Amino acid sequence: MIDQKNTIIGVVLAVVLVFILGMLIPFVGGIIALIIAGIVVGYLVNNSLKTGAMHGTLVGFLTGVIYIFVAYAYSGFSREIVGGLIIIYLVLIPVYILLGFGGGIIGAVIKARQKKEPLPDEVSKTENSKKDEEEKDEN
Repeated sequence: MIDQKNTIIGVVLAVVLVFILGMLIPFVGGIIALIIAGIVVGYLVNNSLKTGAMHGTLVGFLTGVIYIFVAYAYSGFSREIVGGLIIIYLVLIPVYILLGFGGGIIGAVIKARQKKEPLPDEVSKTENSKKDEEEKDEN
């Protein structure tokens, strides 16, 4: 299930960072901003790798959509820019989704490793060895 509060926090953080870092570091700022926002969201939700990745992906998608709408509004809702925005949309959104996806996974891993527990989506070796011993005892 989607944690709306943490997703909104991530989207707001990503949008702010994309514009701030985009002005300071023109080509790399948006990439850094989305990875940071994805890490924050993956860290906050931390149910599993899947939910961290899902929330990071959602943050990337929503940030890309907001970025396109802001660019369209900044152009004065001009009809001449719509074609260019569609092309940018087709390139920018998948890149933002992948960056958010990666950041969400990194955030979930950081949180799981901080607790010094195995990741929720992986089975630890001790659990596997216990299952093997139980199967041997049954035979």
